[in-house]
Amino acid sequence: MVLELAKQYQSYMVELRRHLHMHPELSLKEFETSKLVQRELEKLGIPFKEVPGSTSVMATIRGGKPGKTIALRADMDALPIQELGDPPYKSQVEGVMHACGHDGHTAALLGAAHILMDLREEIAGTVKLFFESGEEFGGTVQIADKEGYLEGIDHCFGIHIWADVPVGRISCAPGARMAGTDLFTLKITGKGAHASTPNQGIDAVVAASSIVMNLQTIVSRELFPQDVGLVTIGKLTAGQRFNAIADEAILEGNLRYFDPALSDQYPVMINRIAENTAAAFRAKSEMIYHLKGTPAVINSEEDAAFGQKVITELFGGDCLYDMPPLMAGEDFAIFMERVGGLFVFVGGGPLDREPAPHHNGHFDIDEDSLWMSAALHAKYAIEYLRK
Repeated sequence: MVLELAKQYQSYMVELRRHLHMHPELSLKEFETSKLVQRELEKLGIPFKEVPGSTSVMATIRGGKPGKTIALRADMDALPIQELGDPPYKSQVEGVMHACGHDGHTAALLGAAHILMDLREEIAGTVKLFFESGEEFGGTVQIADKEGYLEGIDHCFGIHIWADVPVGRISCAPGARMAGTDLFTLKITGKGAHASTPNQGIDAVVAASSIVMNLQTIVSRELFPQDVGLVTIGKLTAGQRFNAIADEAILEGNLRYFDPALSDQYPVMINRIAENTAAAFRAKSEMIYHLKGTPAVINSEEDAAFGQKVITELFGGDCLYDMPPLMAGEDFAIFMERVGGLFVFVGGGPLDREPAPHHNGHFDIDEDSLWMSAALHAKYAIEYLRK
């Protein structure tokens, strides 16, 4: 029944997804998207509340029988990326597009809402629908938690439509699935001078450049070879003129890991390398910022096995797809740490061509991923509550 209903609502989800794709909104500014979600929920008679301090929406579907509570989540925000493709539903907002599939996530969860309302009398418990704002900026799960919106939730389930997974396939595996991600900033202090007399100065650019290179040895020479980690310097800001020795440089970086212990170990390793490298050039290094960001997304063996059972019952055994963990971050990890849950990847990659990467101006999804996502949302919720 779930599958039949999902296919029945496919045209509804495609229309919604294309509307959202044409009218993308950046993180924490999803005002019209949030209004659209609320209008659709009102049509279905599903009560909802806005999460204060965000444009997130939490809706509640109470089943016909008593039981536990599960939350299903979809993120809503777009990215500051210019759309380079030319689909009939191309973004109408200059420099903004849905380049990560969140338009599909929102449409699919609204499709799942229709299915769940159709089958409400069979539901043994409560299903919460969390339409989340600002995922690309670290999300608003923590805000929802602080405001009490996660109270009483026993489990959560999240889907990401993923272009590298062929449409028709789903990746549901135990262990780390997405990386923890931290941010840091280093300030390198030297001494300014004229470019013709570098001996009179201390070149912060040279020191900073060497620090960038030396930090790469953390992954290659300090981490256990089987561990996975990344140290990326994404921004280097320095200098005021072409003919002046820079007296200061700012390095802004990003750290990725699956092992939570690395979040504490990284700053120690970074400071040791940066301070000693800077000293070799008579400069100084100081870590002026370190933010522990979203933790790693880690599925338990039990939850992954249950998810695989639901998927194979719904779509058949050949639907499961083997995909390695991703180094991308995902704030759904916070939700999972708070209440327990499962995170899976639904194939959105076309079968007839090479998919464009996520966060790329040519990104798009195969829209058959919508009915599959909606069906999986609904089926997982029903089966979890039944269990």
